[in-house]
Amino acid sequence: MAIPTKQRIRRPAEFRRVFTRGKRKSGDYVNVAVLRNDLPFSRIGLSVSKRVGNAVSRNLIKRRLCQAFSDMNIADGWDVIITAKPEASNVSYSILDETMRQSMGRLRIQFSASATGSAREDR
Repeated sequence: MAIPTKQRIRRPAEFRRVFTRGKRKSGDYVNVAVLRNDLPFSRIGLSVSKRVGNAVSRNLIKRRLCQAFSDMNIADGWDVIITAKPEASNVSYSILDETMRQSMGRLRIQFSASATGSAREDR
């Protein structure tokens, strides 16, 4: 499931704003930076560098991170930037999902009731 364009952070200035003013937490496979926004929805920005792997593995990581974000149904009004670490290319979807949930939980991001279940194992 693709994330709508309005729910993506794409401009470098928006990334900088979240990195400079937001809160950060680091997990084993991802770094998460969050900042409150004044919008009625949450937005996501992804950063997957060439250190993670070739184009095929980077795109796989991005698809997994987007899916995990959309499965979480986080509370409205957040800008979230997820930066994949090089180790992320060697783990499954469920481990990435769990790492993201732990990092966001430590940042006190609220999830809706439908998103508190375990990650899907079929990926």
